[in-house]
Amino acid sequence: MAIKHISRIDSDDTHGWFYRYYSGGRTYSKFFSDSRYGSKQAALEAAKQYKAAYEKKYPVLPRKPFLESPPSNNTTGVVGVSESYTTERGGSKTRVPCFSVTWCPEPCRPKIKKFIYRDELEREEAFREAVAFRKQVERDMQRKWERQVKRMYPNLTLTGR
Repeated sequence: MAIKHISRIDSDDTHGWFYRYYSGGRTYSKFFSDSRYGSKQAALEAAKQYKAAYEKKYPVLPRKPFLESPPSNNTTGVVGVSESYTTERGGSKTRVPCFSVTWCPEPCRPKIKKFIYRDELEREEAFREAVAFRKQVERDMQRKWERQVKRMYPNLTLTGR
Protein backbone atom coordinates (compact mmCIF):
# COMPACT_ATOMS: atom_id res chain seq x y z
CA MET A 1 0.00 0.00 0.00
CA ALA A 2 1.64 3.24 -1.17
CA ILE A 3 1.32 6.38 0.92
CA LYS A 4 1.88 9.60 -0.98
CA HIS A 5 5.01 11.50 0.18
CA ILE A 6 6.17 8.63 2.45
CA SER A 7 8.73 6.09 1.25
CA ARG A 8 10.72 3.28 2.83
CA ILE A 9 14.51 3.39 3.11
CA ASP A 10 16.38 0.16 3.80
CA SER A 11 20.11 0.41 3.19
CA ASP A 12 23.16 -1.06 4.98
CA ASP A 13 22.79 0.93 8.19
CA THR A 14 19.63 3.00 7.62
CA HIS A 15 16.16 1.61 8.14
CA GLY A 16 13.05 3.75 8.39
CA TRP A 17 10.38 5.82 6.70
CA PHE A 18 11.05 9.08 4.89
CA TYR A 19 8.50 11.87 4.48
CA ARG A 20 9.27 14.24 1.58
CA TYR A 21 7.16 17.06 0.20
CA TYR A 22 8.01 19.51 -2.61
CA SER A 23 6.46 22.98 -2.76
CA GLY A 24 7.51 26.25 -4.34
CA GLY A 25 10.83 24.83 -5.52
CA ARG A 26 11.77 23.71 -1.99
CA THR A 27 11.92 20.27 -0.37
CA TYR A 28 10.57 19.57 3.11
CA SER A 29 11.57 16.23 4.61
CA LYS A 30 11.87 14.22 7.82
CA PHE A 31 13.22 10.72 8.51
CA PHE A 32 11.56 8.29 10.95
CA SER A 33 14.07 5.65 12.04
CA ASP A 34 12.88 2.15 13.02
CA SER A 35 15.37 2.07 15.90
CA ARG A 36 14.26 5.44 17.32
CA TYR A 37 10.56 4.49 17.25
CA GLY A 38 11.09 0.87 18.35
CA SER A 39 9.75 -0.91 15.27
CA LYS A 40 9.05 -0.58 11.58
CA GLN A 41 5.30 -0.20 12.21
CA ALA A 42 5.75 2.43 14.96
CA ALA A 43 8.04 4.48 12.69
CA LEU A 44 5.44 4.29 9.91
CA GLU A 45 2.69 5.47 12.27
CA ALA A 46 4.87 8.39 13.40
CA ALA A 47 5.52 9.32 9.75
CA LYS A 48 1.77 9.19 8.99
CA GLN A 49 0.97 11.38 12.01
CA TYR A 50 3.65 13.89 11.00
CA LYS A 51 2.33 13.90 7.42
CA ALA A 52 -1.24 14.55 8.61
CA ALA A 53 -0.15 17.38 10.92
CA TYR A 54 2.15 18.94 8.31
CA GLU A 55 -0.45 18.83 5.53
CA LYS A 56 -3.12 20.23 7.84
CA LYS A 57 -0.86 23.18 8.65
CA TYR A 58 0.35 23.55 5.02
CA PRO A 59 -2.44 22.24 2.74
CA VAL A 60 -1.43 20.53 -0.49
CA LEU A 61 -3.16 22.56 -3.18
CA PRO A 62 -4.00 21.10 -6.57
CA ARG A 63 -1.66 22.21 -9.35
CA LYS A 64 -2.63 25.45 -11.04
CA PRO A 65 -4.24 24.87 -14.44
CA PHE A 66 -1.69 26.93 -16.41
CA LEU A 67 1.85 28.30 -16.29
CA GLU A 68 2.29 31.84 -15.03
CA SER A 69 5.41 32.62 -17.06
CA PRO A 70 6.26 31.44 -20.58
CA PRO A 71 8.74 28.61 -21.11
CA SER A 72 12.14 29.42 -22.61
CA ASN A 73 11.14 28.26 -26.11
CA ASN A 74 8.11 30.60 -26.27
CA THR A 75 8.68 33.25 -28.97
CA THR A 76 5.54 35.38 -28.42
CA GLY A 77 6.18 36.10 -24.75
CA VAL A 78 2.64 35.02 -23.82
CA VAL A 79 1.88 31.68 -22.17
CA GLY A 80 -0.27 29.48 -24.44
CA VAL A 81 0.09 31.68 -27.54
CA SER A 82 2.37 30.56 -30.36
CA GLU A 83 2.89 31.58 -33.96
CA SER A 84 2.58 28.83 -36.55
CA TYR A 85 0.91 27.83 -39.80
CA THR A 86 -2.35 26.11 -40.60
CA THR A 87 -4.10 25.03 -43.80
CA GLU A 88 -7.12 26.83 -45.19
CA ARG A 89 -10.55 25.29 -44.84
CA GLY A 90 -12.26 23.67 -47.79
CA GLY A 91 -9.63 21.07 -48.63
CA SER A 92 -6.98 23.51 -49.83
CA LYS A 93 -3.37 22.63 -49.02
CA THR A 94 -2.41 26.32 -48.83
CA ARG A 95 -0.49 27.18 -45.66
CA VAL A 96 -1.49 30.39 -43.92
CA PRO A 97 0.19 31.97 -40.88
CA CYS A 98 -1.70 32.13 -37.59
CA PHE A 99 -1.44 32.54 -33.84
CA SER A 100 -2.52 29.41 -31.99
CA VAL A 101 -3.95 29.59 -28.48
CA THR A 102 -3.76 26.35 -26.50
CA TRP A 103 -5.23 25.46 -23.11
CA CYS A 104 -6.48 22.46 -21.15
CA PRO A 105 -9.87 23.09 -19.53
CA GLU A 106 -9.69 19.53 -18.12
CA PRO A 107 -6.70 17.25 -17.58
CA CYS A 108 -5.64 15.49 -20.80
CA ARG A 109 -8.21 17.46 -22.86
CA PRO A 110 -6.19 20.06 -24.79
CA LYS A 111 -8.02 22.72 -26.79
CA ILE A 112 -6.74 25.00 -29.55
CA LYS A 113 -8.07 28.09 -31.29
CA LYS A 114 -6.34 29.69 -34.27
CA PHE A 115 -6.25 33.35 -35.27
CA ILE A 116 -5.35 33.54 -38.97
CA TYR A 117 -3.79 36.61 -40.61
CA ARG A 118 -2.76 37.52 -44.17
CA ASP A 119 -0.54 40.61 -43.82
CA GLU A 120 1.37 42.61 -41.21
CA LEU A 121 -1.62 44.77 -40.20
CA GLU A 122 -3.80 41.70 -39.71
CA ARG A 123 -0.93 40.04 -37.83
CA GLU A 124 -0.99 42.69 -35.09
CA GLU A 125 -4.78 42.41 -34.75
CA ALA A 126 -4.65 38.59 -34.73
CA PHE A 127 -2.01 38.68 -32.00
CA ARG A 128 -4.08 41.10 -29.86
CA GLU A 129 -7.17 38.90 -30.27
CA ALA A 130 -5.20 35.72 -29.45
CA VAL A 131 -3.76 37.28 -26.28
CA ALA A 132 -7.17 38.61 -25.19
CA PHE A 133 -8.74 35.19 -25.78
CA ARG A 134 -5.97 33.44 -23.82
CA LYS A 135 -6.33 35.88 -20.89
CA GLN A 136 -10.09 35.19 -20.77
CA VAL A 137 -9.47 31.43 -20.80
CA GLU A 138 -6.93 31.87 -17.97
CA ARG A 139 -9.45 33.85 -15.89
CA ASP A 140 -12.02 31.08 -16.37
CA MET A 141 -9.51 28.35 -15.44
CA GLN A 142 -8.31 30.36 -12.41
CA ARG A 143 -11.89 30.75 -11.12
CA LYS A 144 -12.53 27.02 -11.56
CA TRP A 145 -9.27 26.19 -9.72
CA GLU A 146 -10.16 28.57 -6.87
CA ARG A 147 -13.61 26.98 -6.50
CA GLN A 148 -11.97 23.54 -6.36
CA VAL A 149 -9.52 24.69 -3.65
CA LYS A 150 -12.35 26.33 -1.67
CA ARG A 151 -14.30 23.05 -1.72
CA MET A 152 -11.22 21.20 -0.44
CA TYR A 153 -10.22 23.82 2.16
CA PRO A 154 -13.17 26.09 3.06
CA ASN A 155 -11.17 28.16 5.58
CA LEU A 156 -8.14 28.75 3.35
CA THR A 157 -7.39 32.23 1.99
CA LEU A 158 -5.82 32.21 -1.49
CA THR A 159 -4.21 35.65 -1.44
CA GLY A 160 -0.50 35.65 -2.24
CA ARG A 161 -0.48 32.16 -3.76
